[in-house]
Amino acid sequence: MHSDESIMQQVADGDIRQLGQLYDRYKQPLYGFLCGRTDRATAEDLLQTSFERVIKYRGSFKGPSFRAWLYTIARNALSDRQRADGKIPVKNGMDLTTLKNITPSCHEAWEKKEIKKQSESALAALPENYREVVDMAWKRGMKYAEIATVLGTSEANVKVRIHRATKQLRVNYAKLNRQ
Repeated sequence: MHSDESIMQQVADGDIRQLGQLYDRYKQPLYGFLCGRTDRATAEDLLQTSFERVIKYRGSFKGPSFRAWLYTIARNALSDRQRADGKIPVKNGMDLTTLKNITPSCHEAWEKKEIKKQSESALAALPENYREVVDMAWKRGMKYAEIATVLGTSEANVKVRIHRATKQLRVNYAKLNRQ
């Protein structure tokens, strides 16, 4: 299996067909990243826009990380859409359907959904700049250096944001548990 960077170098050199491999590798994670910031339809559009921009700007890829470069493109596409259309709809966590006639067998599943709902509510209450770094670090598994590249900031700034986001998550989660 070839590295993302070597495949992207082939694309940059003109072999556009190779982009299919990168699309297959990144369509789900990138779609998830975008869904965390907007509605599904807009996320689908932005996913396509992002890969169109990969083709358009393929000559500007210099490495070292294709993933960081791709997420930067996606983040910029989202910002461009927000500027063009005004604020786009933001996903407000998951809706928990009312469970009728809760039985002991489904109580455990219901409890897990409640915990997930509280966690998502605590995350949703974070400021966008904290939610963004938490998503990239914890959900996407990106390294701090990659996140810094995507955000155009220092690795130290990313660490500070993660630290502050973690502290704020504890506060948010505690508030939810008191309600």
